[in-house]
Amino acid sequence: MFRKVLVPLDGSEMAEVVLPYVENIGACYSAEVILLRVVPIPQDRLIATVYQPSMVVPGSAEDPVPLPHPVYQEQEMASLRAEAERMLAGARRRLGEAGLQPRIEVLFGRPEEKIVEYATKQDVDLIVISTHGRTGFGRWAFGSVAKRVMRATTIPVLMIRPPHQE
Repeated sequence: MFRKVLVPLDGSEMAEVVLPYVENIGACYSAEVILLRVVPIPQDRLIATVYQPSMVVPGSAEDPVPLPHPVYQEQEMASLRAEAERMLAGARRRLGEAGLQPRIEVLFGRPEEKIVEYATKQDVDLIVISTHGRTGFGRWAFGSVAKRVMRATTIPVLMIRPPHQE
């Protein structure tokens, strides 16, 4: 029934509450498990400031003049990718101990859009995702990636709500 299961994780402990469910589904259906991390594109970190001494009075102790200097986007993205892969390694190890062989994928962009796009292109049969269980103002202000994924796809979505924490 479920040949391919997509598990979006955001690095939080709350997101990993889905792993026991994924272990069971993967074992019962011999499903391929894909651990996905979607990293927002770091718009604000692609420019750094380099300080150059003022040209008004050479060798003076005046404040340096800030100049924009581009940071190589490829290096920044590679660093973020490596960080995301390290974050997913624990979940991969845990599922591996349960007899599964999960695959890791890292994408860049808006999480809800990339999750749905990836699931559709990869012909995923089930998306297993945690919801943070916000209520009231928090739910209204921050929304829910899980809810937006559920509304944007026709693929079945299993939403797991973490146990209430005080």
